[in-house]
Amino acid sequence: MNFRIFETPDQMISAATRTLIDRAGDGCSIALSGGSTPKPLYEFLGRSDELQQKHVTWVVVDERYVPIDDPQSNAVMIEKTLFAHGIAPAHRFLRFKTELNDPAATAREFENDYRQLGLGDLDIVTLGMGDDGHTASLFPGTTALDVDDRIATEVFVPKLDAWRVTITKPVIRNAKLRIVFVAGESKREILRQIRDGADYPIAQATRGVETWWMIDKAAAP
Repeated sequence: MNFRIFETPDQMISAATRTLIDRAGDGCSIALSGGSTPKPLYEFLGRSDELQQKHVTWVVVDERYVPIDDPQSNAVMIEKTLFAHGIAPAHRFLRFKTELNDPAATAREFENDYRQLGLGDLDIVTLGMGDDGHTASLFPGTTALDVDDRIATEVFVPKLDAWRVTITKPVIRNAKLRIVFVAGESKREILRQIRDGADYPIAQATRGVETWWMIDKAAAP
């Protein structure tokens, strides 16, 4: 595992910002995860003059099945951070249309939009990791982990008693690069288990393909 350990979350986010700006070539595609850890990253990227001049397609990794204006929506968080000053004319944004009120229809529509945008393998996928080893909306024991012939899928998560929609494991694995952000002492034990070979969803999505783990010191096993 390619661990890059930083003293503080701020240092981790600063390094991640520079990494994404440097690796974002013209015409690239970057998938963005939700959660609180990457919020400042998206704010910094939204202020980058370098990125504004490039053609970039931003893709939401996964979504809670909530209305588009719900504070829990990952798309809302991205719009309020990355696009706080408006989306650049050269940029495109692909999100899950939860306003369809049908998780399966939302996943199918996402796939249609993905193809219409001419997207193939993604250039970069940013990921987080839950305390249970999930990433995106690929939770332990859920059907989404077994979907290998789709771009996106709907999934019911029993522990949350809620529907989610997510890009699939093959889409994550086929990307050119995965960057995983892990911060906080609560993640240390699960990260140690993954390092030692535990087969959590985040491991299934990243094992054997180029993945940079950006970790703050508190989470380092």
